[in-house]
Amino acid sequence: MKRIVLFSVALSLFACQQAPLPIIETQTVTTAGFGAFNSKKDTLIQSGVRIFGKGAPSVAQDLEPEYIAVSADSKTAWVTLQENNALAIIDIPSGRVQKIVPLGFKDHSLAGNGMDVNDTDKTIQIAPVKVKGMYQPDSIARFQVNNETFLVTANEGDAREWGDFKEETSVSKMVLDSAVFTPEQTLALARLNVTSTLGHQDGKYRELYSFGARSISIWNSKGELVSDSRDLIEQTVAAKEPLGFNANHTSNTIDNRSDNKGPEPEGITVATLGAKTYAFVGLERQSAIMVFDVSDPKNPVVTDYISNRDFTEDLKAFKGKSDLGPEGLLFIPATDSPNGENLLVVTNEVSGSTTLYTVSTAGKLSLLGRHLFTENGLPVLDKGAAEISAYDKDSKQLYVVNGYSKSIDVLDLKDPAKPMFVKQLKFENAGEAANSVAVSGGIVAVAVQAAVKTDAGKVVFFDAQGNQKAQVPVGSLPDMLTFTPDGKYVLVANEAEPSDDYTIDPEGSISIINVSRALK
Repeated sequence: MKRIVLFSVALSLFACQQAPLPIIETQTVTTAGFGAFNSKKDTLIQSGVRIFGKGAPSVAQDLEPEYIAVSADSKTAWVTLQENNALAIIDIPSGRVQKIVPLGFKDHSLAGNGMDVNDTDKTIQIAPVKVKGMYQPDSIARFQVNNETFLVTANEGDAREWGDFKEETSVSKMVLDSAVFTPEQTLALARLNVTSTLGHQDGKYRELYSFGARSISIWNSKGELVSDSRDLIEQTVAAKEPLGFNANHTSNTIDNRSDNKGPEPEGITVATLGAKTYAFVGLERQSAIMVFDVSDPKNPVVTDYISNRDFTEDLKAFKGKSDLGPEGLLFIPATDSPNGENLLVVTNEVSGSTTLYTVSTAGKLSLLGRHLFTENGLPVLDKGAAEISAYDKDSKQLYVVNGYSKSIDVLDLKDPAKPMFVKQLKFENAGEAANSVAVSGGIVAVAVQAAVKTDAGKVVFFDAQGNQKAQVPVGSLPDMLTFTPDGKYVLVANEAEPSDDYTIDPEGSISIINVSRALK
């Protein structure tokens, strides 16, 4: 019988406060920006890259880097541009953006590409519809098959809403072209949320574009589509959890998210076990984990589905029983893990829980242990108390981004069935918040956004014991960061979202930090 152990953490307890350190000189950082593409704006739009912010911004302002995957030789990075439905390819040695690749659209009218688009009928109705899906991937991971590089993405989808600019609307509020959509189709699609920025002509909509593709996709190293999981995610949810189908992560109501991105695949990581390569996918809204065998990139196959969610739990009086809102997924190979087994760590931002699973060589998951963040003995619901994690194999410590306390929670994983809270790592300036964390060679790197999100952020380096070693300035709103496989660089996706009133719109970029220089 697996044990689930809950530990209580007070916000102020064990906070690791340290004196401010000087900012490292900027030559330590190379910025891969998008300014060279500003003159190509019209061409990019025509190719399918979505550049549509308020006030006709430049390409560099409009692009919002989200998540990064790095090649095995540490020379190339692929960066998702989620809202733009595109992928950027970065040459790391030169620090330049080589290419911006539009990802295209998924045709949901094809058999096998269907989706449930109605949240009010409270029934499962997965069927083809006359809608195109924007892939809009959040996370991305790299893997290799027969020495060929592939990328796998979790196609979550995202809409923009800043100030009085809001692109998301329901089909019921749109005027559809009656020459394209029958009355029956218009009625069936009425509840679906789509973008208002695409598909209109002469005051009417001839095409509809929904957010995300409700799938994972596999791409080659050029960003060309190899395969898509089609409607496998929704079909699997329907088969495994029919009474909780398309529920939200803050509500147990069936069908609640069918009108808006469905189960919402968000986090993804990969691992090669024996002759097989697996992709582990977090379904943010459904609060479940799916495993795909991607050994044949042209034909991803579902090997497991697991959910540590109790649909009978009253979420209005949440007691911490369920894992809700998986945000980050981290694979720890058996050679590095504290118990000699392959582990999957899932950080759940809505429940504030960090959950560990053992992973069999057949890609099957078994619940092992759990840590629940609490304040004054109570769980903190829907506050981002567990978002992204990173593991140090030498100290056997897990570092977890806590968006609620704007810090890093350090957990002891010596017994992964009983993860234990050690301390918090915080930052000296009020309002700063950790967004992402990565570990390599005993060095912990944390992406920290400024108190004002449009200001420049930084990366703070710690040793495994939590002692600050350096600070490096980066771009606005640094989000995901990662070490290159050789450990020489840290790459940071500076998302650079505009201010809420859209009066300030910084340029998105990727910071490439030379680690040895940073730590001098």
